[in-house]
Amino acid sequence: MLRELAARLFRDTYRVDSAHRAEQQLLRMAAQREPLSVLVGPELEAFASMLLHVDRSDGALLIDELGTARAQALLEAAAPFYAIGRVDGVYLGFASHKLAAVQWEGYGALRIAYPDAVHLLQRRGFFRVLVSASDIGEVELQRRGARPLFGQCHDISVSGMRIQFATPTDYMLSEGEYLPQVNFRLGQFALSTEAEIRFVSAPRGSRTRPQPRTLGLHFINIKPAFEQRLQSYVQRRDRELLRRS
Repeated sequence: MLRELAARLFRDTYRVDSAHRAEQQLLRMAAQREPLSVLVGPELEAFASMLLHVDRSDGALLIDELGTARAQALLEAAAPFYAIGRVDGVYLGFASHKLAAVQWEGYGALRIAYPDAVHLLQRRGFFRVLVSASDIGEVELQRRGARPLFGQCHDISVSGMRIQFATPTDYMLSEGEYLPQVNFRLGQFALSTEAEIRFVSAPRGSRTRPQPRTLGLHFINIKPAFEQRLQSYVQRRDRELLRRS
């Protein structure tokens, strides 16, 4: 997951365009003491750290030491690394390299180069997260002029979801179709919104044993309470997956 995140995050689209704003984001990250994932080496191996101190005038940052022999060996190879953390729940990342091993407030730390660029995802709900089977119940799609369709959620974001479903027996689904109501349960909460179909996968399997198909939905006209519930879930679930990875 971290590799996928890095591939998305480190694009010019998400580069912070002001050196002052970049510094402020780094200072906020240090103040919030959020976990920092450091991706090192050609295979982007991940190690846990934390941003401790920001000193733009000195051209350096301090992060918690990575603490494993493997990490130390990769850093000693003078390879640049990527660091990914969060500011106010939004992913922030930068590239850097080790300058020196130091002591900070009695503990081991790494002095690293102040980054040339900082990348910040500008939308909290940008990423879809894989759902746990117990988190989201059966999804009901209300359709105009056709019977309701039911499916299981595969992944979700604040802006949409992907579900697996059985091919309807009355009217086929089509891209751009408006769904007046999408109903599902998220934990103890019953949620409902309008949606538009963004894509429908091609049918697979045989006529006698058809395989489940995939449907991509884009939520529209969402209400604040709906957005808040989803945002809270996406952030919590994303943290769980990040820790596992």
